[in-house]
Amino acid sequence: MTTNWTLPTFVTQYAEPGTEDHHVSWLDVGNFHRLRNLDGIPIETSRDLLHIAKEPKHDLVEKTYYIKSTGFNFQNLPDTISGIEMRLSMKRHGRISDETIQLCLDDDLIGDNQASNTLNPVTMYGGETDKWHAELSRTTLQNTTFGVVIRFKSHPHWPHKTSASVDGVEIRIH
Repeated sequence: MTTNWTLPTFVTQYAEPGTEDHHVSWLDVGNFHRLRNLDGIPIETSRDLLHIAKEPKHDLVEKTYYIKSTGFNFQNLPDTISGIEMRLSMKRHGRISDETIQLCLDDDLIGDNQASNTLNPVTMYGGETDKWHAELSRTTLQNTTFGVVIRFKSHPHWPHKTSASVDGVEIRIH
Protein backbone atom coordinates (compact mmCIF):
# COMPACT_ATOMS: atom_id res chain seq x y z
CA MET A 1 0.00 0.00 0.00
CA THR A 2 1.20 3.53 -0.79
CA THR A 3 -0.10 6.74 0.76
CA ASN A 4 -1.38 9.61 -1.35
CA TRP A 5 0.94 12.53 -2.03
CA THR A 6 0.74 14.58 1.16
CA LEU A 7 1.45 18.26 1.84
CA PRO A 8 3.04 19.65 5.01
CA THR A 9 0.96 21.49 7.60
CA PHE A 10 3.95 23.39 9.04
CA VAL A 11 6.60 25.23 7.01
CA THR A 12 9.37 27.36 8.49
CA GLN A 13 12.68 28.79 7.33
CA TYR A 14 15.95 29.18 9.17
CA ALA A 15 19.56 30.10 8.48
CA GLU A 16 22.73 28.47 9.66
CA PRO A 17 23.71 30.18 12.92
CA GLY A 18 25.88 33.19 12.13
CA THR A 19 25.05 33.26 8.41
CA GLU A 20 21.79 35.19 8.49
CA ASP A 21 23.33 38.12 6.59
CA HIS A 22 25.16 35.92 4.07
CA HIS A 23 22.42 33.63 2.78
CA VAL A 24 19.21 34.45 0.94
CA SER A 25 15.92 34.21 2.85
CA TRP A 26 12.52 33.24 1.49
CA LEU A 27 9.56 35.62 1.28
CA ASP A 28 7.35 34.30 4.06
CA VAL A 29 3.96 35.30 2.66
CA GLY A 30 1.11 34.09 4.88
CA ASN A 31 3.32 31.74 6.94
CA PHE A 32 4.19 29.77 3.78
CA HIS A 33 0.49 29.24 3.00
CA ARG A 34 1.41 28.64 -0.65
CA LEU A 35 3.50 25.55 0.16
CA ARG A 36 0.96 24.16 2.59
CA ASN A 37 -1.87 24.35 0.04
CA LEU A 38 -0.20 23.80 -3.34
CA ASP A 39 -2.21 26.64 -4.86
CA GLY A 40 0.03 27.11 -7.90
CA ILE A 41 1.64 30.29 -6.61
CA PRO A 42 5.27 29.68 -5.63
CA ILE A 43 7.26 31.01 -2.71
CA GLU A 44 10.28 32.99 -3.81
CA THR A 45 13.64 34.08 -2.51
CA SER A 46 13.86 37.60 -1.13
CA ARG A 47 16.48 38.38 -3.77
CA ASP A 48 18.42 36.66 -6.55
CA LEU A 49 21.14 34.13 -5.78
CA LEU A 50 24.52 34.95 -7.29
CA HIS A 51 27.31 32.89 -8.72
CA ILE A 52 30.26 35.13 -9.50
CA ALA A 53 33.18 33.43 -11.20
CA LYS A 54 36.51 34.69 -9.93
CA GLU A 55 38.88 31.77 -9.82
CA PRO A 56 37.99 28.15 -9.16
CA LYS A 57 38.99 28.54 -5.52
CA HIS A 58 37.37 31.93 -5.00
CA ASP A 59 33.99 31.72 -6.77
CA LEU A 60 31.07 33.25 -4.91
CA VAL A 61 28.19 30.74 -4.76
CA GLU A 62 25.21 31.81 -2.65
CA LYS A 63 22.79 29.60 -0.74
CA THR A 64 19.21 30.02 0.45
CA TYR A 65 17.90 29.68 3.97
CA TYR A 66 16.66 26.18 4.81
CA ILE A 67 12.94 25.41 4.38
CA LYS A 68 11.67 22.87 6.90
CA SER A 69 8.35 21.18 6.02
CA THR A 70 6.75 18.99 8.72
CA GLY A 71 3.38 17.76 9.98
CA PHE A 72 2.47 15.69 6.95
CA ASN A 73 -0.42 13.86 8.68
CA PHE A 74 -0.16 10.74 6.49
CA GLN A 75 -3.32 8.67 6.06
CA ASN A 76 -3.35 4.87 5.57
CA LEU A 77 0.31 4.24 6.36
CA PRO A 78 1.49 0.75 5.40
CA ASP A 79 2.33 -1.64 8.25
CA THR A 80 5.86 -2.06 6.89
CA ILE A 81 7.68 0.97 5.50
CA SER A 82 9.62 0.06 2.33
CA GLY A 83 10.39 3.52 0.99
CA ILE A 84 9.74 7.23 1.01
CA GLU A 85 9.39 9.50 -1.96
CA MET A 86 9.49 13.29 -2.17
CA ARG A 87 8.26 15.36 -5.10
CA LEU A 88 9.68 18.87 -5.41
CA SER A 89 8.14 21.29 -7.89
CA MET A 90 10.08 24.49 -8.49
CA LYS A 91 11.32 27.02 -11.01
CA ARG A 92 15.09 26.74 -11.11
CA HIS A 93 15.48 29.10 -14.08
CA GLY A 94 18.28 26.86 -15.34
CA ARG A 95 20.64 27.93 -12.58
CA ILE A 96 19.46 26.84 -9.11
CA SER A 97 20.65 23.47 -7.81
CA ASP A 98 20.07 21.47 -4.63
CA GLU A 99 22.24 21.92 -1.56
CA THR A 100 20.19 19.91 0.98
CA ILE A 101 17.28 17.52 0.44
CA GLN A 102 17.10 15.56 3.69
CA LEU A 103 14.57 14.06 6.07
CA CYS A 104 14.24 15.50 9.56
CA LEU A 105 12.86 14.52 12.94
CA ASP A 106 12.60 17.04 15.75
CA ASP A 107 15.44 19.45 14.96
CA ASP A 108 17.78 16.78 13.58
CA LEU A 109 18.55 15.88 9.97
CA ILE A 110 18.27 12.11 9.45
CA GLY A 111 19.24 9.76 6.64
CA ASP A 112 21.02 10.61 3.40
CA ASN A 113 21.15 14.01 1.76
CA GLN A 114 19.49 13.42 -1.64
CA ALA A 115 20.72 16.71 -3.18
CA SER A 116 21.85 16.71 -6.80
CA ASN A 117 22.71 19.21 -9.53
CA THR A 118 19.48 18.51 -11.41
CA LEU A 119 17.72 21.45 -13.01
CA ASN A 120 14.38 19.71 -13.63
CA PRO A 121 11.25 21.68 -12.67
CA VAL A 122 9.76 18.56 -11.02
CA THR A 123 12.26 16.32 -9.26
CA MET A 124 11.61 13.04 -7.47
CA TYR A 125 13.78 11.92 -4.56
CA GLY A 126 13.80 8.47 -2.97
CA GLY A 127 11.50 5.71 -4.19
CA GLU A 128 9.49 2.60 -3.41
CA THR A 129 12.45 0.80 -1.83
CA ASP A 130 14.55 3.79 -0.73
CA LYS A 131 14.31 4.74 2.94
CA TRP A 132 17.11 7.34 2.60
CA HIS A 133 19.17 5.23 5.09
CA ALA A 134 16.92 6.51 7.88
CA GLU A 135 15.24 4.47 10.60
CA LEU A 136 11.59 4.90 9.62
CA SER A 137 8.63 3.48 11.50
CA ARG A 138 4.94 4.30 11.57
CA THR A 139 5.54 6.14 14.86
CA THR A 140 8.33 8.24 13.31
CA LEU A 141 6.23 9.14 10.27
CA GLN A 142 3.24 10.10 12.44
CA ASN A 143 5.37 12.43 14.57
CA THR A 144 4.45 16.05 13.74
CA THR A 145 8.18 16.95 13.72
CA PHE A 146 8.94 14.45 10.93
CA GLY A 147 9.45 16.01 7.53
CA VAL A 148 11.99 17.23 5.04
CA VAL A 149 14.51 20.08 4.97
CA ILE A 150 15.41 21.64 1.63
CA ARG A 151 17.98 24.25 0.67
CA PHE A 152 19.31 25.49 -2.65
CA LYS A 153 22.43 27.13 -4.02
CA SER A 154 23.60 28.88 -7.14
CA HIS A 155 24.60 26.34 -9.75
CA PRO A 156 28.34 25.81 -9.26
CA HIS A 157 29.27 25.76 -12.96
CA TRP A 158 27.54 28.79 -14.51
CA PRO A 159 27.88 32.41 -13.37
CA HIS A 160 24.44 33.99 -12.95
CA LYS A 161 22.05 36.15 -10.97
CA THR A 162 18.85 34.13 -10.61
CA SER A 163 15.95 33.84 -8.18
CA ALA A 164 14.54 30.55 -6.93
CA SER A 165 10.87 29.75 -6.47
CA VAL A 166 9.29 26.62 -4.98
CA ASP A 167 5.80 25.51 -5.99
CA GLY A 168 5.42 22.43 -3.80
CA VAL A 169 6.97 19.84 -1.48
CA GLU A 170 5.03 16.57 -1.23
CA ILE A 171 5.84 13.21 0.35
CA ARG A 172 4.34 9.76 -0.01
CA ILE A 173 5.16 6.58 1.86
CA HIS A 174 5.48 3.09 0.37
